[in-house]
Amino acid sequence: MSWSNFLERAAPAEHAVQVYDELPELAGSVGTFLDGGFRAGEPAVVIALADHRQAFRAELEQRGHDVETLQEQGLLSCRDAEETLAALMDGEVPSPLRFEEIIGGTIDDVARCFPGKTVRAFGEMVDVLVQRGQAAAAAALEDLWNELLRSRRLALLCGYQLDVFDLDAQTSVLPEIVRAHTHTRPVAEPSRLGAAVHETLTDVLGSDAAARIYLRVAEEIPLTALPRAQAVLMWLSRHQPRAAQRVLQAARARYAAA
Repeated sequence: MSWSNFLERAAPAEHAVQVYDELPELAGSVGTFLDGGFRAGEPAVVIALADHRQAFRAELEQRGHDVETLQEQGLLSCRDAEETLAALMDGEVPSPLRFEEIIGGTIDDVARCFPGKTVRAFGEMVDVLVQRGQAAAAAALEDLWNELLRSRRLALLCGYQLDVFDLDAQTSVLPEIVRAHTHTRPVAEPSRLGAAVHETLTDVLGSDAAARIYLRVAEEIPLTALPRAQAVLMWLSRHQPRAAQRVLQAARARYAAA
């Protein structure tokens, strides 16, 4: 399923992630995701930072929705990401019991009011943990979300603010993000990333080496909803970090200039 199809027609158990640099990139995806649900009569739960909730409100208003009315109708429920995360944590890790009680309970309360409908959820508590340097706790929280997706009629969109042209992000955080999600949007414009990566690989490493890298990626990384350019960057960063550093720097410039 394409990214646009997920945003418009998210199915139960689908778990997507928008990796973004600037807030408008995330707000656009969240706005489309929520709007698609509301038009289908599907309720939404948003767990986000305060300033992000304001950006999402503006996106919904641009699409003709009145946020207060949505909340009064029970179609939209909002929670603060930092406050909710604090309630879930047991020391340095999220508590499965508290997650089930708080997040599972919230989803269940909404679902009871809209029987037969898929609940759409957006969450960025995982990103709060990553920004704090708690990547292991973020991975554990993603696993708890995935368990919830198996037991509820639920579709989930996450958001991570990351620099995909950073070597450390490509070798540490992004592989875990890809593992935990069914759909990954690494940048606002994947086709522009694809062109930037392909041109840079050819210029920096040569056409023969670029062809060999594409072949290795095809052999080692299954063809999924992950954009191929991101798969190439992740593979190169893991296996050839010195070359990856040069490719990432040049691809960043090409992506920005395109």
